[in-house]
Amino acid sequence: MKVDNQEIDMTATEIARLVNAKEISPRETIEAAIGRIEILNPQINAVSYAAFDDARETAARLEKRLVRGELAGSLAGVPLLNKDAFSAKEGWPCSAGLRALRGRISPSSSNLPKRAEAAGGIFLGNTNSPVFGFRGTTDSVEFGPAHNVFDLDRNAGGSSGGSAAAVASGMVPIAVGTDGGGSIRIPSSWSGVFGFQPSPGRLPFPLGSDEFGPNLYLYEGPITRSVADAALVMSVVQGFDGNVAQALTDKVDFLGSLNAGITGKKVGFTVDYGIFPVQAEVATIVTAAVQIFESLGAKIELVDLHIPHNQRELSDVWNRLMAIGIHETFKSLQAEGLDLRKVAAEELPEPMMRWVDMVPQFTVEDLIQNQRKRQSVFMEFAKAFERYDYIVAPTLACLPVHNQDDGFTQGPTSINGEEVDPLIGWCMTYLTNFIGHPSASVPACQRRSESRPVGRSKSRPVRARRRPL
Repeated sequence: MKVDNQEIDMTATEIARLVNAKEISPRETIEAAIGRIEILNPQINAVSYAAFDDARETAARLEKRLVRGELAGSLAGVPLLNKDAFSAKEGWPCSAGLRALRGRISPSSSNLPKRAEAAGGIFLGNTNSPVFGFRGTTDSVEFGPAHNVFDLDRNAGGSSGGSAAAVASGMVPIAVGTDGGGSIRIPSSWSGVFGFQPSPGRLPFPLGSDEFGPNLYLYEGPITRSVADAALVMSVVQGFDGNVAQALTDKVDFLGSLNAGITGKKVGFTVDYGIFPVQAEVATIVTAAVQIFESLGAKIELVDLHIPHNQRELSDVWNRLMAIGIHETFKSLQAEGLDLRKVAAEELPEPMMRWVDMVPQFTVEDLIQNQRKRQSVFMEFAKAFERYDYIVAPTLACLPVHNQDDGFTQGPTSINGEEVDPLIGWCMTYLTNFIGHPSASVPACQRRSESRPVGRSKSRPVRARRRPL
């Protein structure tokens, strides 16, 4: 079953231009987006919290500013959605996929929604996310699965699955994603949209590496239908934040880079990073799609990163590092009088809790080994980037999975006969959450006639100046 094909409305870039030129009004753009959400969300289940009255009030205020001749901002009148986990919008709930947290109101906004709103963007609500983002699919007992717009029986990916599905369906041109293991790029791949995970500190995020488990980088970034819209968003939301230790002081010309081209650049291509089992259909599609870089003037070479650990070892490292942050969240909530193990026992995914409950037994040696393995991945990427400007690979090792009916949809347990962790092991994305390099998922197969899209992931080394402490 598929969502009926529909005409996708204007890009964020076009909307903002027309609103600033007073050719369309903010209220018109918001009402159109609300209409699309009301029609499409019952099928897709992308929006978990609607704040339409807030959006209408914001649009009315923006319209008054325009009438007075004031500058409205680079995102004037653009409809957006925020993610209901980790990212936060002041005054709105942040449930992280749990019924018990639905009434928990965010006291402040994280930087992407705060800065996008300051630039004239208008948020309409929050998007569906799995419990604490601890897997590469979007589903929960409370909210149910986010459906893939190409095939409603399949999952949109996670953990920013609601955001990707909302953008792919045309509800909004931009949605917020957060990414601790690929959660921006995973659903972007399965949903046929563009997802950008910036460098640490480029868009300062309060939940960085040290704050969310040792050296597991957690990012906030945009999910869009076009690279140009993502560049527009990043041009607005990047910038220093003195409350975030990793915040960068310099800025990137994201909009100018759209015309920079890649002539003469060297691209290292790998279908599996030397460690992942990859479905044949995915490998075939991405191998064909990567040739576009050559047609644009780049030189493509096969690269083997020689990562000295197998994919199961590394996915276990990710699970341990992620579990540390979730364990600390549980402790903080318990100190406030909310014991999730008691009030939300039936909603907590057993695979997640198995890792979370291990945390008190972790030894110093366990933590050291985690960091040694993470460092070994970093060193292999560093060697590769001595030769290449970019590394391109499939975003994911498999095609979208079918949704389950119990709220606990996961990825595959094996690919090509090799066992993989169903939480994250089929996601070839968490490597940059170990090492801190920027990464993006670009559609490799995005025709609406194709039922299951595939993304290709492009990473590059960090070359940024950090503010000295």
